[in-house]
Amino acid sequence: MSRFLDGISTITSIFHKYAKEDGDCSNLSQRKMQELIQKEFADILQFLEWDGDGHIDFNEFLLLVFRVAK
Repeated sequence: MSRFLDGISTITSIFHKYAKEDGDCSNLSQRKMQELIQKEFADILQFLEWDGDGHIDFNEFLLLVFRVAK
């Protein structure tokens, strides 16, 4: 399988894993979406808000986008 298709398969599997816990594989509740982000993106989230000002500025946002796209 190509890297691209492998990535899509992983994303789909993760979505279904959290959606299934809510009882419906086709939808995520807000609670499960928050849980998915906190658990699956924990390593990325640590890079946000690195200057400690309580806000995410555009530079911090771009760091997140580039890390996710990587």
